[in-house]
Order: sequence, then C-alpha cells, then structure tokens
Amino acid sequence: MASFESECSDGYGNARLGTLQTSHGDVETPAFFPVVNFIGGPNQKSGGIWSRLRNHLFDEPEFQGAMFQAMSFLDFNISPNKLNFWRSQPLHDHFTGHDRAKGDVDDPPASFTKPLFVDSGGFKLLNSDTFGDKPEDGGDSNDWSIYTNPESILNLQLDYGADIIATLDYPIPPNLNDEETTQRMEDSIESAIRCLELLEDKEDPPAVYVAIHGHDYETINWYVGTFLDRTKHLEKSFEGFAVGSLVPLRTNIGTLVDIVQGAKDAIPENRVDDLGLHLFGISGKFTALLALLGADSFDSSTYMRAAQFKKFINMEIGVTDRATVRNPNVLDHDLSDFGVDIEQSDETRRETNWSKFTADKLPDDWGCECPACSKLGDIGFEQMQQTLYESDSYDESGSYMKSDFYALIGYHNFHVYQKEMNYVRSLIKQGDGKLLEYVAKMARNDVENVREGLKKATIRDTDLAKQLKELGYNRLVATKKEGEQKRLDVDTPIETQEISLEYTPEDFNILERDDYSPANKKVLLLLPCSQAKPYSKSRTHRVVADVTRTWHDEIHKVSISGMYGPVPQQFENLSQVRSYEYVLTNVESDRQDLVVDRLVAYLEQYGNEFDTIVGYATSRTYRSVISRALDSYGDGIVFPREPEMRSLTEHFRATNLQELSNYLNEEFSRKNDK
Repeated sequence: MASFESECSDGYGNARLGTLQTSHGDVETPAFFPVVNFIGGPNQKSGGIWSRLRNHLFDEPEFQGAMFQAMSFLDFNISPNKLNFWRSQPLHDHFTGHDRAKGDVDDPPASFTKPLFVDSGGFKLLNSDTFGDKPEDGGDSNDWSIYTNPESILNLQLDYGADIIATLDYPIPPNLNDEETTQRMEDSIESAIRCLELLEDKEDPPAVYVAIHGHDYETINWYVGTFLDRTKHLEKSFEGFAVGSLVPLRTNIGTLVDIVQGAKDAIPENRVDDLGLHLFGISGKFTALLALLGADSFDSSTYMRAAQFKKFINMEIGVTDRATVRNPNVLDHDLSDFGVDIEQSDETRRETNWSKFTADKLPDDWGCECPACSKLGDIGFEQMQQTLYESDSYDESGSYMKSDFYALIGYHNFHVYQKEMNYVRSLIKQGDGKLLEYVAKMARNDVENVREGLKKATIRDTDLAKQLKELGYNRLVATKKEGEQKRLDVDTPIETQEISLEYTPEDFNILERDDYSPANKKVLLLLPCSQAKPYSKSRTHRVVADVTRTWHDEIHKVSISGMYGPVPQQFENLSQVRSYEYVLTNVESDRQDLVVDRLVAYLEQYGNEFDTIVGYATSRTYRSVISRALDSYGDGIVFPREPEMRSLTEHFRATNLQELSNYLNEEFSRKNDK
C-alpha cells in the first residue's frame, strides 16, 4: 500500500529523510525524479534520443523512478489508435523484455522496474479546444476520449500503470488576474477531492500527491489549509502535496522560498510526518536550499533539454584563486588529478557553481567519471564531436548515431543532478547541521542567489535564523530592517501585464479592423507568436530581428497567433494581444483551421502589396499553419527549408537564421538590379 513516512531530521531547518512506498519499490527522499518521455512513437523502440536515454536509466542503480507527463504523447503526434496501444497495458509491461532502439549498438535494454510518477498534464490541457468538457457536460467529443475532468485523467494515469499520481490541476500562469486565479485554485481543489473519492474503492490505489498552486506564501498557505479542511470526511488518504506552476518562477529564488514555507507552515503538526512535498520542474542548484526548508522531492526535464543543445551540466568548485575542481560529486576522486593537492571534503564544495559546457568546448581537465562519461571515454570524445558537429544528418556516422550522443549527454546530466541529491541526503543523515552548513557556505560565496533565498527564509523561520547565528553565519540572517522591507515588498505594485484565460478568437481579428494598412513595406515576414509579450521583445523574435536588421525599414512583421491568427506588429500592445495565454498544438485541428483561414484571407487582401512574402518557423504546428496558408494563397516561402527537426530548438540555429538572411539579401539584390 502506498504511503509516505518521514524518518528523521537533523534538527536544523526542516530537512528530513523519508521513504515513499509504492508497488514498484521504495523511493528514498529527498529524491529526484527525472522527467522521461516513455511514448516517443508507435512502439517501445521509438523516440530517438529518449529511447536510448530510457535504456541507460533503466539499468542505472541510482535511478529511483521517473516523472512522466500524462499528455506528453501530444509532442510526438501519436494518433488515437496508437495511444490505445500504449494504454492497453501498464508502461512497466511495455518496457519489460522490449527490443533495443533502431541502430542501438548496446546490449539488450534492461526492463523498467522503478516507480512511475505520472503528472496530470494540466499545462497541456490549459485552454485546450480539443480536450475540454465531455459531451454530456456541454463539450465536444474527441478521438482520444480524453477530457479535462478528474475521471478521464485518472483513468489515463491508471492505464499507464502509475505508482504515484498528481491530481488534475488548473495551472496558474504568472500574472493571471485575481478573479481567474481564485477560480482556478477552487477548481483544482474540487478536482483533487473528486480524485480521492474515485480512488476510495480501488484495491491497490497509487500514491496521490495533491497538485497545488500559488505564487506567494499567503496563497499557497491558504490553498493547503483549505484543502485539508475540505477533505476531513474522506477515507482515502493522500501522500503529499505537489506544487505546480513553478517553471516560470524557477529563477526567482525568493518566490520559491515563500512557496515552500507557505506549504509547510499550513500542514498541521499531526500530519507533518506523513505528508511529503514535491516541487514540479525544480532541480539542480536550488535543491539543497529547498530541501533544507522541507521539500521532499523534485523533478525536471532540464537535464535532457540541456543535452538537446549539446550541453554538459557541470558543477565547478573554486578551491583557490588559480585552480578549479570539476566533478565534485565523486567522493573517492583524487583531486590531485586536476593539479589541486587537496582531499575531497565539505570545504571543497563550498563554492559550488552550476555551469554548462557545449560538447565541442569541454575543458582539458574534464575528468567526470560518471557512467555516461566513462562510456564516452571508451567511444572517444572526438567521435562524439565529429558525429554531432560534422554529420549533416541523423543517420549513422560510424557505429554511433547523433541520438546516441545526445542520450549520453543527458545521462551525464542526470548523474550531476542525482549525485547532488545523494549528497544532500548524506548531509541530512550525518546530522549536526551539515546540510545547513553546506547551504550557508554556498550562500556566503553568493552562489546562484542562494544567499538571497536563505536570507529570505530567515524572515519567517526564526529558528533557522537562530541556528545560522549559532554556526557563526550572522551575515546570512536578515536584519530587522531587511525583514520589514521584504514584508513591504509583498505589497509593492510591480509593472507586469495581467493575463486572462477568458479571451477568445473573437477578441481580435485583423480582418475586421479599419485602422490597419501595411505601410508600403516590401517584405511581409511571418513569425510564430511567442509566450512573452509583446512578441517583439521575446527572444524568438529578437534573434530574427538581429539577422534582418539590414532591411528593417523594408520589413512588415506579422505574428501568427494561435488565438487570433495574423497580428501585425503595430497591434502587439493591445491589451487582448498582450494578455492572452494560449499555445496552438498539433491536435487543435479546428483552431489550426481558423488560423489558416484568417491568414489566407489576410494574404488575399494584402498580399499583393508586398514584393516578397517569407515565413520563418521551426516548431511543427506553427510551421504547418503558415505553410498551409502560403500554399493556399499560391505565393511565399517558409524558412528554414529543411530543418533538422520540427522543434523550437531549431529556431535559434545559426545556419537556419543565416538561410533566412541570405534569401532576403538575394531578394533585395535582385530587385535592386532591375
């Protein structure tokens, strides 16, 4: 039977060791769950990079379990029939005795035997036209038979064979207005209650983590307290809380501290030892501090996203002004290999700093001995670099493919995160404030804003402040003046644009406006919209602006919004354009058709006013709608012509941007020669 139990604490801060018991084994906490894509195609061999990474993880003794996002199949264009195949038996069964991936030269893969944590996929369902209410509740049917309600999502999680689930939640994007924020929190609470009711009759239910949201101490505190009050009548217990909507906040350490403290402080003393606290989307550099404050588990896909950019995550430690020690987590590693005559100790970890090296710029003193780097050493780092940087395709180059090396980089990054988690556990086990000292040393050396976070924590946690002073870290305790200012800052207005999830395509339609004209520009440039608003200030739009700066005065930029279709640049600051939150996905066929129809109508009305029509799009869905519209109109071209992948990562590739620049240069030169 699933359960969470806190086992011990060293008495400093709220850090503790615990065990999460599941039907596929125990998870020792604090724990790291790497996000893993299990469904990368029609069968167990599919998934390219992911298929290889999975096999590394399945055979890894340090791997305690995986986080899987229930709706991630949408990223791989899985048809309803293929999804039925994946739902036909638990994922553990799918990945028992399975075949190796195509082109994989390693031994037959190990089976998946560890706990599976399945998120509800709330962010994928955010504002979805396809996966809305079920027909009997006024919604439309869909071919997947998946709807945004607790019954449907729970059935999906159980079909996957989840050992641990997070309840269906209604995520709160940053800056959502107060009324909609409150409503979404209420909806999430009701959804969690319904999920627990549905599980009361299950024979061997999974562990349940109640998804909670909030961007400050007070909101999270209210959320947890309200949920506990409303569930006193339920017989089905739950194992903890899982804090969502954190990914946009992960660089704001002060907010993360507030959220963890708000959740912990709301849990009554008689429930503290049997309720865990999970943080979605957080790992790596802040885990020691957040574990000190009481977080029990973490998950992240950053380890793999970094690998897709060919980046090795690394921890660097400054031992002297002249020497840097890498690979600090190998406890038996002889640091003299790096020219530093010092033994591994807590003190050498005091200046921990997280960095990334691209695969072609690994330092000469790279000495990582993790299984991934040992494997790369056997293959040859030169072979990796040649395959990743000199091969023009994803076909085989020698005995290994690009996917093999991307997966090995991801496997290395996993070890960096996992070893830090192991180290945190070891410090808690040692007791006597060892974890607090480790965090204090990081803070003292101003590593990654840990100082700011630790000081923020002492404002509310007076015991923590006292413990820091006892250890001699007085300067890491917030002064009375700093504490008062922090409290004042809570009520300080911040110039941010509120967003709303209530906007519809009818709130803006360029075809219905009489205050628009293309203003005598020669080039129509079509770009996908961006989450950051206004679009022009987003990173995706800025990189295109940089390579087209020469022709800036001749270009009329129109963003293709998944909500509104074409949005000319001069309308980017309208409230309905700056404040909506919507991402077009490959399954939203009706919305795709609306965007295509509006773009075709726009081109038919204004297209002949431009000499050149060009699009730049690499993400699959937005590239598709732009291409369909240009094909229907009969003019225009989309760059890059042949991207290596249909994904956002290709948007920033220098060769793709240069292809767009070269085309515009040729077009302007040709027209100027006439």
